[in-house]
Amino acid sequence: MKTFIQVALIALLWLTVINPGQLYGDTPRRLTMAHALWTGTEEISSTYQPTSRLDIDAGLKGVDGRRYYAYDMGQALLMLPGDWLGTMLMEWFPSLPSKLALSPVRVRSLVVSFLIFVPVNVATVMACFWLLRLFEFQERIAGLTSLAWLMGTTVLHYGQIHQQNNQILLLTTIGYATALACVKRKDLRFAILSGLALGGAWLIRSDAVIHTFTVFLFLLGCCIYDNRDKFKVLQVIGMWIGGFIPFILLGRIFQYIRFGTWLPSILMGQSQRNTDPFFAGLPQRPSNYAFSGDFLGGLLGVLFSPAKSIFIYDPLLLPCLGLAFLYWRRFSPYVQWYIINTGFNLALYIALSGRIIFWHGDWAWGPRYQVTSLQLLLIPLLGFFIMELLSSKSLKAWLMRIIISLAILVQIASVTMFYRLEVDQSLMMSSTPYWTFRLGMRVTNIVCLINPSFSEQCISQIRVENPQEPKVLKYYPLIERNNKLFYLPFWFFQPNRPTLSLMFFGFWSLVLVLATFTTIKFCLG
Repeated sequence: MKTFIQVALIALLWLTVINPGQLYGDTPRRLTMAHALWTGTEEISSTYQPTSRLDIDAGLKGVDGRRYYAYDMGQALLMLPGDWLGTMLMEWFPSLPSKLALSPVRVRSLVVSFLIFVPVNVATVMACFWLLRLFEFQERIAGLTSLAWLMGTTVLHYGQIHQQNNQILLLTTIGYATALACVKRKDLRFAILSGLALGGAWLIRSDAVIHTFTVFLFLLGCCIYDNRDKFKVLQVIGMWIGGFIPFILLGRIFQYIRFGTWLPSILMGQSQRNTDPFFAGLPQRPSNYAFSGDFLGGLLGVLFSPAKSIFIYDPLLLPCLGLAFLYWRRFSPYVQWYIINTGFNLALYIALSGRIIFWHGDWAWGPRYQVTSLQLLLIPLLGFFIMELLSSKSLKAWLMRIIISLAILVQIASVTMFYRLEVDQSLMMSSTPYWTFRLGMRVTNIVCLINPSFSEQCISQIRVENPQEPKVLKYYPLIERNNKLFYLPFWFFQPNRPTLSLMFFGFWSLVLVLATFTTIKFCLG
């Protein structure tokens, strides 16, 4: 319990340090869904003018002619308590938005970011710790591995950018852990919890069907290995399905309330986008959208492209896979079966996303749709890596320390500046952002913050030669505005409110010192 609390505290401190206090990507739209759910306001204004049939903000036509975002409801439901609290704070303290110089939406985002997503991300790290303990790693090894998993993989980046990744990672990790606990402890309640967790993951994002399938396979394989009694195996499976159903039904009920159909939004969108008068006069959407991409390009992109390669943006993967190859016979049957299942999970995501035109996850850091599978695969592999590191001496130990350190530096780089800064740079320079070496650009941008004359590519050295160029006019202000550290006190800094800004910076600095001190103490202890 002492180690559990220490790991939770260290995770909390680091996740607080890197938190920008705002929502990015598609998450603000889902916050709008949460707000509309309990206030009865419109998600999408009836006067909105779509720019194309692919315009996400145009949504889909639902019940009573109202328009709704075509997203799964899970993340919106998760954010709803924080959205309510943020709204109530502004009613209790009407001057709060003006004192913080933030709009009401950004105040709600600030509350949700810290009070919803920070605890969720801490819980994700602790779910990793629990799964490692179920795999019979020693307590200290499990603690060190959980922190290395947070700080040395893309778990850290998605602990800052609150898209759906870490919420699905949490629920899927719990799904694996409770499945294993059910088999080891002979307690059917854990089978129900495993089903509930995967139902929740599916409620957040429907492509979690792949996670559902592989967790089910893991549970089935563990049951058969542990007990050849067919009746008991069927009993466990029945309990798992019983746990899985409630959240699936909840998702379908919300779909019916909003759109008057049980069908998933993705199926509705295929027909509605080309027939809805709302889009009259705009070019038709391809009939096979969004599965019209080059499969080979998507496959090779996830594996080897300089902007999205899983080996570049999660550099622990290759050494951990090498360790698995060398020491496979040392793994327990449960660990072996888990590695096979999560490896299969990763392969399925890569294969099934290959034809999607946005296989790259758009502006996200790394391949957003595949990293969750990779993070799951790394849990026991990283545990063995840490165990081997602690038992090795001399050159081998130093080499492994260097690998861990480089992985942590890569992830720290990913959270140091605005998450899509390099994408905007690439677009302004008319290059394809999904095939540029984004990590190299990020390192250059960080060094440029320290020494603006370091390179001609430093943002401060950029010269707008043709101010009439639309692309330059669009992206140059974004680049200039985001040329700073991405943590809360840096983007929040307001010269006209020096006392408030200093309070934010002082609190952040204190948390940073505590995070550093407690981490070093835990690692050396």
